[in-house]
Amino acid sequence: MNYPIVDGRVQTRALEYHITDHCNLRCDHCCSFSPILKKWLADPVAFREDLIAVRRVVRPEFLKIVGGEPLLHPALEELLVTAHELQVGARIQLTTNGILLRQLTPRSWDCIQMLSVSLYPEPALPKDLIRYVAREAARRNIEVSWKMQDKFTCLDRTVLATRDEARDTFADCWIRHRCNSIKNGRFYSCTRPQYIQKFAADGPLFAEDGIPVHVEDAAALAATIREHLTQTEPLHSCFLCNGGQAPLDTHRQLNPQAIRAKREQLVTLTTQITP
Repeated sequence: MNYPIVDGRVQTRALEYHITDHCNLRCDHCCSFSPILKKWLADPVAFREDLIAVRRVVRPEFLKIVGGEPLLHPALEELLVTAHELQVGARIQLTTNGILLRQLTPRSWDCIQMLSVSLYPEPALPKDLIRYVAREAARRNIEVSWKMQDKFTCLDRTVLATRDEARDTFADCWIRHRCNSIKNGRFYSCTRPQYIQKFAADGPLFAEDGIPVHVEDAAALAATIREHLTQTEPLHSCFLCNGGQAPLDTHRQLNPQAIRAKREQLVTLTTQITP
């Protein structure tokens, strides 16, 4: 992708904001590490400030509100109203496993134009819930994507990649083009860095995988973000990731023992990364 700058803003496909880290499911190979993360909720003030900062320099086709499970956020309506007001992208998409969609308020429904619902074999969404969601979306002309997630990409490495392996992973990975994100004042080309730094003793090392957006010079920031999106050198996070082209594995829920083992493994791997 070329990522042209038009009227001072980098043109991208989508921009994600992960408003929760935790989830009500424990899916193995979760790209957001939700089963092994502590509970975290986006602060509504920081959310607004981040979107105001990034909309000066990035113009995605749509803004994705994701998690974790975003419907676990008690201020979800406030966040969606803010996103609707600021119009970072032309459309807003809410991405969810669907389990809590009956809790979505009428005002929240009215703030989104797209809804992506992940359908897992376990637990399967009740048919009456699916009918309810389809009916509410149709009433508001909301585009619904029902995504069967019976297989997950095996992103997590068990052994640190070599530089050549990390470079190949980065070059072939679709995630860095489709999952640009912003969180805690930084723009990331990929979902993973914002989470991996939470397990690392040297958190700033992985924070370097993102670009600070709360700076005054918008033109320079847009150029820096475009350079970040078109770079050829891998991110630090790529040394711990198999990338979007990795093999698939059957979806399953993790038990507490497996969650602890995955957390310990990731903490160990982050200590092996060097600047």
